[in-house]
Amino acid sequence: MKNVRQPIYETLLIGTLLAGVGGYLDAYTYILHNEVFASLQSGNVILLGLNLANGHFAKAITYIIPIFCFTLGAGLANLVEQFFHRPGAVIWQELSIIAELVGILIIDLFIGFIPGSFITSSLSLFAAFQVHTFRVMNNHPYNTTMTTGNLRTVGAASLNLLFRRGKLTTNWILLRDSFWVAASFGIGAFISTKLTNAIGPQALLGSVLILIVVLILMIWDQRGGTA
Repeated sequence: MKNVRQPIYETLLIGTLLAGVGGYLDAYTYILHNEVFASLQSGNVILLGLNLANGHFAKAITYIIPIFCFTLGAGLANLVEQFFHRPGAVIWQELSIIAELVGILIIDLFIGFIPGSFITSSLSLFAAFQVHTFRVMNNHPYNTTMTTGNLRTVGAASLNLLFRRGKLTTNWILLRDSFWVAASFGIGAFISTKLTNAIGPQALLGSVLILIVVLILMIWDQRGGTA
């Protein structure tokens, strides 16, 4: 039987780059826009409940809007998948990256003229495209915008290796992939914090540059890895 070539968007390279984007956007909006996360909606839900409990209703709204926009973005990404999930010159994963990249770039171009709440909510919408689209790496699930599930996999795979449970190769792959995705999320947040503190709102361009690299790699792979 002929082996099916693994697409690059399911490899560790793309997974770590996208996890870096996830951490980057969350740190960026947390620092500049009232401690709201762009993609980490679990954090927003917790902060929403905390502020509601403390009677800070105006503050709570700043979390409700990005949560709604993220949900909407996930639905839109699902529609893109349904309409374009077929072989062709452009794959739907590329369209998802293009939507996120162009969306963030447009926000950056008008960043001095739009309110912070709109920036965060728009970034949440586009981050949802990434979350919906990139869910499988090396035949196992993962997440590019939070680390809880990835850390769970690190722990499970580590102890499976220690006690010789399951397939050795499978556990090594799970441990390696999940560790580096979780680490990349933190590295993205670290770089974003440094750049945001140094140059302010225009640091958003850092995430655009990473997404451009991802898109170039995907197009290159789609063409069979040839120039």
